[in-house]
Amino acid sequence: MKRHFTATAFIVDSSNRTLLLWHKRLQRWMPPGGHTDPDELPEETAKRECKEETGLDVEIVGGASEDLFASCPREGQMLKIPIAMLLENIPDCPERDEPAHQHMDFLFLARPIDEAQDLVLAEEEGEDIKWFTKADIEALDQESEIFGNVKAYILQILE
Repeated sequence: MKRHFTATAFIVDSSNRTLLLWHKRLQRWMPPGGHTDPDELPEETAKRECKEETGLDVEIVGGASEDLFASCPREGQMLKIPIAMLLENIPDCPERDEPAHQHMDFLFLARPIDEAQDLVLAEEEGEDIKWFTKADIEALDQESEIFGNVKAYILQILE
């Protein structure tokens, strides 16, 4: 089975809300994300997808770790630590001529760089975009409105 690298960003604002879009093909509320371009780091993918799908410039928030390159920066750099790494089963999509495959998805936490930015929905991806509180997420139905794993991650993030 083919596997693709992807990255997803859970954007959380200063009011502790998360931004989701109603995904046209999946017919579910989803965070922005997508396939990693050639030579692109996962955190760069997450930032690019946020801009493309929501219009927001974001900062990727990563866990602190010891900088193993502090004394030798020309050897490399530390990457942001994702909040999770998933292997997701993606069903076939005949209308896009895509066979079933898997996504190796890097999940990141992100914050808007400027909360005064206007939201701009990528209409080829989504039908709607909005901010959700924890209570809003808890009220979403896992059978018809949001995938269970997406809901679980958001509720964990918004605690």
